[in-house]
Amino acid sequence: MTWSYRLRHPVCPLAGFVWLWLAALTVYLPPAFAQRPDSQQRKLERIQRWVASKDAALREQAIREAALSLPPDQARPILLQALKDPAPQVRAVAAWQLKDHRVPGVAEALLSLLQDENDRVRAAAVWALSGNAGRRYLKQIMQLSREDPSGVVRFRAVWGLGLIGDRTALPVVIEALGDYNNAVRDRAAVIALETLADPKIVSHLLTQTNNVLPASRRIVMYLLGKYGERDRSAAIAALLEGLRDPDARVRGQAALALGALKARQACNALEEASRDSDDHVRGAATHALGLIGDATALPAVRARLNDEAAFVRAIAAEALNRLGDHTVQPPEEFRAEELFTYPIHTPEHQDLF
Repeated sequence: MTWSYRLRHPVCPLAGFVWLWLAALTVYLPPAFAQRPDSQQRKLERIQRWVASKDAALREQAIREAALSLPPDQARPILLQALKDPAPQVRAVAAWQLKDHRVPGVAEALLSLLQDENDRVRAAAVWALSGNAGRRYLKQIMQLSREDPSGVVRFRAVWGLGLIGDRTALPVVIEALGDYNNAVRDRAAVIALETLADPKIVSHLLTQTNNVLPASRRIVMYLLGKYGERDRSAAIAALLEGLRDPDARVRGQAALALGALKARQACNALEEASRDSDDHVRGAATHALGLIGDATALPAVRARLNDEAAFVRAIAAEALNRLGDHTVQPPEEFRAEELFTYPIHTPEHQDLF
C-alpha cells in the first residue's frame, strides 16, 4: 500500500498529516535556520549602531550592554573608544566597566582620565585603575585621595587604596579619617583600613585623636575599640582621654570602645561618665560597664535604673543582667548593641546614636 493511498484513505488521516509535516520540516527548516543571523552577532551590530548614535543616553546604554553581554575581547575595544566620548556620563560608565580588564593598554587609558574635568569621570577612572593595575599607580591614587577637590573622587581613591592592599598607603588612609566629607571619612577610610591595618595601626590612629572635626575624633574612638588589642595600653589611654572630649558623641563612642576592649582599668572613669549630662553618653557608659563585667560597677549601674531617659533605664537593666543581678529585666527583646552600632557600610552617613 502506497503513501498516496494512505493519504486518500479515510482510515489514515493522521498518518497523512504526519507525513506532510515531516516533509515540510525536511524541505524548509534548514534553509530557515541558515538564513537566521547569529544572536551574538546581532547584539554586536546593535551595540555598534547605538555607539554611533548622536544620543548620549543611547551611547551610554550601548556601553552598559557591551560590558554585560559581549565577550571581553569584543567589549574592550568599544569601552576603550568610549573613554574619548564627548559626553562625561559615557566616559564614566566606560571607565567603570574596564575595572576587570587586566590587559596591556587599559591601565594607561584609564590613567589619562585622572585629569578629566568631570569629577564623576575621575572617580570612575581611579576606581577602575585601583582594581586594574593599582600598585603601579599607587602614587597617583594616593595623591588624588589627598588633593582632589571632589569628595566623590577622594571617596573612590581612598577606598581604592584598600582595594590595592599596599600597606605603604596606610598613613594616607589614616589622614582620610580627618576628611571633611563624611563618606570619605566614615565609610571609604574605614573599609580601606580593614585590609591595610597592621600591628602598628594604633600609633597611626593616635595622630587623629585631636582632629578639629568632632566626627573624625568619633570615628577614631570607634577604630581604637576595633583595633585596640594591637596596642592596648596606648589605645585605652587615648580612649580615657576621649571620655573628656567636649563633644558628647566622641565621649559616647570612647565609652563604647572601652567596653569593647573590656578595659577594667577604665571602670572608674566609666562610672563617672555614666553620670554625664548627655543621656547618650550615660547610656554608652552604662552599657560599657555591663560589657566589662566588673561587679564593683553594680552601684553605678543600679543608679541608672532611675535615669530620666527611658533607653538609659533599659540599658541599665540589661547591664545589671550581665553583671549577675537579675532582679530587674530589660524590655522584651531589648538589645543595647542595636542602639550603638556605627553604620559603616550603609550608602549614606548616619549619626551614631
